[in-house]
Order: sequence, then structure tokens, then C-alpha cells
Amino acid sequence: MEASQRDKPLYNSRIINSFILLIKHKYSHVDIAELLEYAGMKEYEVADQAHWFSQTQVDRFYEKLLQMTGNPRIAREAGRYAASPDVLGAMRQYILGLVDASSTFEIISKATANFTRSTSYRSRRLASNSVEITVTPVDGEMEQQYQCENRIGFFEAIVLMFNHKLTDLQYFPEIRHLPTIQQPECVFRGDPVCRYVVTWEKSAYTYLKKLRNTLVPTLALLNIALVVAGMASGYALLGSLVLLLLVALAAETSEKRAVKDSLSSTKDSIDNLLELIDLNYNTAMLTNEIGQRLGNFTRIEEMLVDVADIMQRRLEYDRGAIFLADGNSGRLELRASYGYGARELECLNGLSLHLDKNGAGRDVYVACFNEKRPFLINDLEREQETLGRRTLACAVKNGTRSFICCPITSEGMSIGVLTAENVRSKRPLVERDVSLMMGTASVIGISYRNCELIGALEQAKEDLEARVVERTADLELSRKKVELQHEELSRTLFELEEETAQRLKALEELGEKERMLLQQSRLAALGEMISNIAHQWRQPLNELGLIVQEMPVMYDHGSFTRDYLNDSVARFMKVLNHTSRTIDDFRNFFRPDKATAPFKVVEVVGRTLSLVQDSFRHLQIDVALNAVDDLVVTGHQNEFSQAILNILFNARDAFLDRKVERRIITITVKKEGGYAAVRIRDNAGGVPEEIMDRIFDPYFTTRGPEQGTGIGLYMSKVIIEKNIPGRLTVHNVDRGAEFTIEVPIG
Repeated sequence: MEASQRDKPLYNSRIINSFILLIKHKYSHVDIAELLEYAGMKEYEVADQAHWFSQTQVDRFYEKLLQMTGNPRIAREAGRYAASPDVLGAMRQYILGLVDASSTFEIISKATANFTRSTSYRSRRLASNSVEITVTPVDGEMEQQYQCENRIGFFEAIVLMFNHKLTDLQYFPEIRHLPTIQQPECVFRGDPVCRYVVTWEKSAYTYLKKLRNTLVPTLALLNIALVVAGMASGYALLGSLVLLLLVALAAETSEKRAVKDSLSSTKDSIDNLLELIDLNYNTAMLTNEIGQRLGNFTRIEEMLVDVADIMQRRLEYDRGAIFLADGNSGRLELRASYGYGARELECLNGLSLHLDKNGAGRDVYVACFNEKRPFLINDLEREQETLGRRTLACAVKNGTRSFICCPITSEGMSIGVLTAENVRSKRPLVERDVSLMMGTASVIGISYRNCELIGALEQAKEDLEARVVERTADLELSRKKVELQHEELSRTLFELEEETAQRLKALEELGEKERMLLQQSRLAALGEMISNIAHQWRQPLNELGLIVQEMPVMYDHGSFTRDYLNDSVARFMKVLNHTSRTIDDFRNFFRPDKATAPFKVVEVVGRTLSLVQDSFRHLQIDVALNAVDDLVVTGHQNEFSQAILNILFNARDAFLDRKVERRIITITVKKEGGYAAVRIRDNAGGVPEEIMDRIFDPYFTTRGPEQGTGIGLYMSKVIIEKNIPGRLTVHNVDRGAEFTIEVPIG
């Protein structure tokens, strides 16, 4: 059976109650509290005949009980014990209201539905003292074998209830004439159902009834035979009639006695039912009366006093109290009560119930308020940890026997606590009492909120009236000011239009300035590129010169052959093609990007390096590209390339200014989160901390106006963060600085 099925409520608390009563009768050494705690049951749940337990709970209960008693037949004994006078409840109400055991078994399918939901029962009469009962699992529910044993004991108890005087029964193992129960089919032997055949001794009423029915034809035939034989006499006929009347009278007397016992049991059942109806009536009247009357209150104090009065008249608890949270003191304060004397109220008021979690120890009132759940306590000593030291002392001092504490909530927030106590009543509190108190607390919470709203509405009404009077007095003054304000507004509107036009002009100028700065940055880069072009072309031009100079020499030596000419032309064209590609690289770099487009970061970085590799090599600057991931981003790739180029030039200038001997630049491309990160690290000594915040400012440079414009890094920042867009940051690392470009992938 799945865990969800095992946690369904399947077994009525009256089944567990029969076990508890048996334990108290025979196994007094068993700690019932420990047993119930292990099974996950509460004492008040067992006492509540409307409560149901799950398969998991009853399995744990039996497991622990078997361990504590050491009796493997404890389940069957508990089933038999259901016929004991100690077992008061619905089981006897259903059974003893019938005439005999046979009648009981005929309605067992209806009766057992009040005790278990895991199986269905069907009975069939075999004889006047024998029935067949078929038990079928419901919806795949699977009981345990001990529950089958308990069922057999229960069937034995049904018969024993009618065949023995209940007041004479002590404990069932001493009974000699138990009914015979056969089990031809059993689920635990692999059968689909459990089938039981119950046979018991016939009652005196059964024998007398059978004797009466037999005597009528027998005596009639005997008297007819005597008449035919001529031996008939008045004495014989009279004797036959007397005998028949005596047997009929005995049978009638026995039947009336059974009916009388049945009516007596039915009367007890009706009395219990009337008591329950009276309780339900008071509950319904309580809810109705609170709902009707509390809606008319606008003051919280009046409402609370009336609630206490209704509870005293309608509830069966000896006394009760209403605590509400005080926002100023941060404590629960007693606001209304009933049934308490002056001494008891003094004890309650002295509890000092602080609502903060750092208060002095645990208290049931504070726990109920903070956790928004009810507490039910029938044994104060056993639950002293839950009650709290001060509350326990107060309860003992006030003579409290049992206790219920429920949270009062409004719109999901705790606003107070409702309590009820029993002092004289010995009836244990059960879940039904918790439900009743929770319903009452809910109505109080709604009424409290209504009082707050009505009070706030009245206050708002008073404030509104005062404001209307005040506003009326101000209207005349305001009217006079309107004309002045109108003139001022007209003047302000004109100024606002002028300011708006100036702002638009400033924005246009700012955009133009950025375009000029970008062009200026490109022109500055162009100057750098001219130097790079010189470095890029110097080696190819030298190589072309050598090829041309070599031709006359080869001709003079007579080695100017067709093969030599072809080889020289091939080398010449290779150098020309390389030079042509260099021209394309520089031309593409300065071609403006008209629209954003996807591009591979590694390819753009590689092309950028190709523009400066010869000049950097001439300056003894080693550049290493470490491409961890092949990433694609969207943007203007030429502007992206220019941003990288500006950072590289910045590193180059730092190397030259600081005369660094071993010059290394490392470029790393990898994925970091959802971004493509390009990290450019150098060993040029880093950025001084005092200028770290200004390094991206326009026209800021540490080299002087004759050596730098100060717009390279500024334009890199603009390109990356406005045009791409992405992020450009810098921080110092070991012996240098590291610039990080982060662009969203895709």
C-alpha cells in the first residue's frame, strides 16, 4: 500500500479505545502516554468518537503494544473485550439494541461502516445459531494479520453479549463456551476475501420456540391417535393443552425478556443521542447568536464583553477568557472573561505574556499566537513543557483540569487568543471542542475586524467633516490665488518650453560631440595605423627589392633560366598578395558599421591583433591570445575592434613610458555566465589608485597634451557600453592592469 493510502483516515477511534480499556484492565504496567506518542495519537483523539486513524498509526500502535505486553494474542483479546461493561460507546449502542446475535450479524455491514473504512462486510444466515461473514478489502486497502485476529475476537464478543449477562463477565479467557469460528478463506493466505463461519450455542428462547413448534403437531397427532384407538379421555386432552400452554408461555416470556433488554439498550442509545443533539444545538445557537449580535457592535470592548456572556450561556466549559495583542507593550492582555473569580483573574493578569520570540521561556498562549494553531491539554502535569512554567503554576493555582487555547486571527494575522477551561467537569476535551472553539475564535476575529473598520470609518467621517469645514474656509482664499497661479503657470509654461528647446538642442550637440569624438578617435587610430602600415609593408618591400636586384646578377652569371624566372615571379606575387590582404585589413577596420550583426569574438580579436603585430613585435611586446570558448555576440564589429585596439595602445604607451623591459600582453576569451568576456592583461605596472575612477573620463591623460588626446579609453567605454551594449571595467592585478569587456552572448 502506498504512503498516501497508508495515511488516509480508515479506523474509528473506538477501536483503539477498546485496546486502551483492555490495557487499563489487565496491563496496568503499560505506559499509555508513551504508547500513544509512538503511534502519533493524542489522548483526546482516542476519546473523540468522531476521530479516525490511519493504517500507519494503528500499525505503530500495535507494534509498540506487542512490544510492551509481549502477548501475541493481544489483538484478539481486545476484540473480545468489546463485550465488557467497561467498553461504553457506540459498539454496544449498535449491538444491544437488537434481539439476538443472529439479528446483529444480519446488519453487520451497516454497523461496521461506523468503525472501519478499509473493508466491507456482508453476512449470510446459515442457521438460527450460525452465520457466514465475508470481509472484502476496499479499493486495494490492505490490513495486517493482527486486524484479522481482532475481527475474530469482535465476532466472539457479539455472541457473548447475548449469551452471557454483561454484569457477570470478568475477563474473557475464563469463559468456557466461546463461539466456534471457522475461516475457510483468508486474505493473508492468498485469497481475495476473508470468510468466517460463526457458530454458537442456541439460547433458551430458541430451544423453547422450537419445542413449542414441535409440540403442536405432536400433541395433535397423539390425541387423534387416542381418539381413533378409543382411549381418548378428557384428562389426556387437558394435559396436552396444559403442557402446550406452559411451553408457549415459557417461550413468550423468554422472547419478551429479550425484547425488554433490547428496548433498555435502545433507550440508553437514545439518551446518548439526545445529549449529543443538545450539544450540537448549543453549538449552532452559539455560532448564530455571535454572528447576529456581534455585527451590531462598533466598539471592541463592548463586543468582547458580549462574546464572553454568550460563551458562558451557550458553552459547557466552566470558564473562558479572551486575550488580545497590545501593539504598544508587545504583550497579550486579558480583555474579557467569564467564570473567573478575582483571585483567578489576578493570576491571569500577572502572567506578563510577551509576544517576542526572545521572551522568558516558552508559553502556550504565546506559542498559540505565534504559530497560529490550537492547543488542547487534558493532563497539565504531562504537558507542563507545552504550558510553560508560569502558566502551569497559574493553572494549578486556579484549579484547572483541562484546557483549550485557540488563536484569534484576522486576515491571516494573529490578533489574540481565545481560551476555555474546565474545573469541575471530568469529561475530557476532544477534537470537537477544538473545532467549536476555533469556529468561535474565527467569528471573534471577523467581528474584531468589523469593529476596527467601523471605528476607522467613523473616525474618517469625523475627520472628513472637519476637513470639509476647513476646506470650505480655504476655498475662498484659494480662489483668489487661482488667478495669480494662472499667470504664474502661463509664465512657467513659457519658460518650460524654452528650457525644453534648450535641452533638445543640448542633446543634439551632445550627440554631435560624441560623433566628433568617435571620428577623432578614428583619426587618432588612423595615425597609429599609418605607423603600423609602415611596419607591415617594410618587410614585404625589402623582400621585393631583393628579388628585383637578384635578377640582373643571375642574368650576368647565365643562371637566368625559365625555372628561375617562374620561381621569382611566384615569390613576387606571394609578397604582393600578402600586401594586398594587409590593405584590405586596414581598409575594413576604418569602414563604418551601418547595422549590428552577429560576429565571432575570437575572429575579431585575431584580426585586430594582425593590424599591430609587426609594430608590437618591433617594440618587443609579446601578445598571446588564449581562446577558451568560440563565442558569438551581436554588435558593430569594427567598433568592437577599435575598443580593443585602444586598450592595446594604452598598454603599449604604459610599457614605453615606464620603460618596462619584458613586455607581455595576454588576451583571454571565454564564457562567463551569459556573457562573452574578453580579458586584456598587461605587466606595465597597473593603474594608480588615485586615478582609477577617472581613467575613462574624456580628455583625461597622464602623458601630457603633446603625447596623447585622452579620448581612447573614453571612446572604448562609449563603444562597449552604449553601442554594443555591454560592460567595460578595469582593475589592477599582479604587476599590471586587466581590462575586462563583457558582452551578452547571442
